[in-house]
Amino acid sequence: MLKFLFIAVSLFSLTGHWGVLISFLLVISFVWGLSMENFNLGIVGLAQLDLLSYLLGFLSVWITALMLMMSLSVKVSKNFPAVFSGLSVGMLFFLLMSFGTSDLIIFYISFEATLIPIFLLVMGWGYQPERVSASLYLLFYTLAASLPLLLSILWVSSEEMSLDYTFFWKARSTSVLLFWGMVLAFLVKLPVYFGHVWLPKAHVEAPVAGSMILAGVLLKLGGYGLVRVFPYLESKLSESSSLLMSVSVVGGVLASLICIRQTDCKSLVAYSSVAHMALVLLGVVTNTFLGVAGAVVIMISHGLCSSGLFSLVGMVYERLGTRSLVLIRGLISMAPISSMWWFLFSVSNMAAPPTPNLLGEIYLFIVSLGWWSGTVLLVGLLSFMAGAYNLYLFITTQHGGEISSLSLMSDFSFREHIVLFFHMGPFILLFPFLSHFFS
Repeated sequence: MLKFLFIAVSLFSLTGHWGVLISFLLVISFVWGLSMENFNLGIVGLAQLDLLSYLLGFLSVWITALMLMMSLSVKVSKNFPAVFSGLSVGMLFFLLMSFGTSDLIIFYISFEATLIPIFLLVMGWGYQPERVSASLYLLFYTLAASLPLLLSILWVSSEEMSLDYTFFWKARSTSVLLFWGMVLAFLVKLPVYFGHVWLPKAHVEAPVAGSMILAGVLLKLGGYGLVRVFPYLESKLSESSSLLMSVSVVGGVLASLICIRQTDCKSLVAYSSVAHMALVLLGVVTNTFLGVAGAVVIMISHGLCSSGLFSLVGMVYERLGTRSLVLIRGLISMAPISSMWWFLFSVSNMAAPPTPNLLGEIYLFIVSLGWWSGTVLLVGLLSFMAGAYNLYLFITTQHGGEISSLSLMSDFSFREHIVLFFHMGPFILLFPFLSHFFS
């Protein structure tokens, strides 16, 4: 712990509030992580505190600290650093509110309020002029899908005389409109295939920090919402489960096929998020302990792994000025140490042992065996395709002859190695913790 605190406090050398904020978030995250096995389950007033809330709260604080560390160029270039850090902290506040409340109205307000900071981050610090259309896609897709959620919440509050979803057990029946009204917003936020169009656009045009927080935490709001509402919508879930499972596995396979034909690193990682979130939907729809456990494991591990991959892509883009797989070749000869990180994050993203992704997929395989044999084949195909597009990303970027105009790429700085280490360290440590907790 003392070594960690020394690293965190050393960030005070970054002048101004930036280093103070990063150090504070890192120390809070570390203390949060150490106390994870000793937290108390339960509901206190409007606060909902259980393992899922605790894990996602930790992930939110941790990724926010890392995105600020990764965005030091914003401070150095004096590109409105106070506004940037303020938006990051505001987004963290709304995320913690979403993950820590049992009141549906507070959850809905926080759920929607997270759109404002990410919208402004994409608009203000995005790379290309297309960031305007990308941010509008992000805004209107999620707002349009969440309007039925608000109407459903208001209807439930009038029927049950309560906004606490823990009282939904008293509901005698659930209409089809209520079911899809509650679920649609979370499916688009996840996002499920066919409702994913906004995600690649937002990722490609967002700054590195925006992609990190979007893939690392914001997508998990969709999975979190489904985990919360599905147990209380069980009567209609059993009728719609076949449709949702079909959409999840078929959409995941299609997203994986799209990954293999991508020529933009960032777009490839973005579509891989769609494929991974398909597994999350599959696990949650089963509404079983192992299925939900597998979904939670994949959500947490994907949050760290995808954020690390976007960090890697951003580091290369800052040096070479391109994300094209046609041009980014031979990095292993130009920056051999960085190739180690590319390898670690690529194999982690494909669920190689001993990563927690593997644990989550094993749980989903077990659940699929009890559902339908065809589901097992599709989940196996998803795992195979994950290996294919991650190997494609690694081999294409690291091997082959480098382009002469790009052959002077420098290796990563100490700060960048620390950012990547802080992604990979908790990612590996999650495996023994989660396997012990869910065993």
